[in-house]
Amino acid sequence: MNVTGYTNNSGRKVLQYFPPDSLMIDLPFILTKRKILTCKMPYLLLEKKVAGEYIVAIRLLSFYHKDGIVFLDVQELANNRTYSLSWNMEYDGKIWLWSLADYEILTNAHRTDACN
Repeated sequence: MNVTGYTNNSGRKVLQYFPPDSLMIDLPFILTKRKILTCKMPYLLLEKKVAGEYIVAIRLLSFYHKDGIVFLDVQELANNRTYSLSWNMEYDGKIWLWSLADYEILTNAHRTDACN
């Protein structure tokens, strides 16, 4: 694992490691507080399919990057199925195939109540 992170050809720092078990992925479909993912923590995965979406609770097991591709090894919480998600960090387009979100972002728990 290259612990220095990854800066794409556009000059944007897309990935930064926070040892021993976290990383920041600055991509629009990473919907977590400060875009940080941590091993063993639960997330909601949304995968876009040809017909509809697949939504499942997962746990991040491990991560690494190689040749501009970030790999996230995950495990579904309901059935323990494991697989890898990957993304080319050079891609700057608007189409994405999957997204990860944490509880805090999904519930807006990070916001303060404006009525208080």
